[in-house]
Amino acid sequence: MDIPGALSGVSTALTIVKQLNDIDRRVDEAGFKLKIAEATGALAEAKLGLVDAQEDIRSKDAEISSLRASLKRREETVERFGYRYRCDASKEPIGTAFCPICMEDGHFVLTIRLEQSGRPYACPKCKANFGFISAFQDPG
Repeated sequence: MDIPGALSGVSTALTIVKQLNDIDRRVDEAGFKLKIAEATGALAEAKLGLVDAQEDIRSKDAEISSLRASLKRREETVERFGYRYRCDASKEPIGTAFCPICMEDGHFVLTIRLEQSGRPYACPKCKANFGFISAFQDPG
């Protein structure tokens, strides 16, 4: 259930409670109990809807935090020759490039040099081969 559904359930319950206040005292007890049961059901449904909405909000908050961290991490890189690299204080690239395929998914995986000729750089995570790409001296 979504937030509008939960709010609708709360509205229904409040309407039923108002009707309970308007019931003539002389009405039979069965009608009163029926209205109480309807109000209880509507409130229970609304509560479940709000719990679902809270879980959705928490999930979206976690996703937003992850995306913000990814953007911050991306800002700490520099692009050279179509690849992104870590950078030093003067924004000069250092080390090997990040895998552009993994970066699309928000993962920052550095390419590694393989011990074979022809395609010396690859991603250790997605196994993509990049051939010869520039690597920069890491002063650290």
